[in-house]
Amino acid sequence: MKRRHLLWAILLAGCTGPQPGDIPAGVPSPTSFLAAMKPADLGRETEVAQLVTVAHGDKSITVDARVSVTHDRLLLVAQDMLGQRLMTVRWDGAGVVVERSPNLPDSVSPQAILADLVAISWPAAAVQRALATSGARLVERDGQRIVILGNRETLHATIGWPEGRWTGSMSYRNVTAGYTVSVQSVEQP
Repeated sequence: MKRRHLLWAILLAGCTGPQPGDIPAGVPSPTSFLAAMKPADLGRETEVAQLVTVAHGDKSITVDARVSVTHDRLLLVAQDMLGQRLMTVRWDGAGVVVERSPNLPDSVSPQAILADLVAISWPAAAVQRALATSGARLVERDGQRIVILGNRETLHATIGWPEGRWTGSMSYRNVTAGYTVSVQSVEQP
């Protein structure tokens, strides 16, 4: 049972911190970052299905995620491969609301997961503006997005889909927490 909880914690990217809420995220200050952003900053509406594999050391796990973005809200649902819902995240102008499965460890931060998704997928100008509130910055080059705080990387993403369309593959490394995420993504027509 403990191994299962460890894998869920790794999987959902809110890995290991001394206390819930003090979890190393790829985006510094996820709460402030998301408060400075809005779903509408994406500039379009979309429905996406994703197969997400998270690896930490020699362990990995895969989940199914669905992301729905409209101008006024984002909905993220993650479930394990048996169809058990692990979390539902709603983000709108009023903030972030999370519904958690009892099997989701307290150390997992859905808000940190959402912040990483937004930093990787939203337009660079909006991300840069929101990162500035924490003193971090975004660097883009050759299909990569890198979040830098001070002189060190906190998140490094390689995006393999065309701008404006979430179909293809993407991977990122949360340098702070030491895990990698691989995503196979299909945007619904």
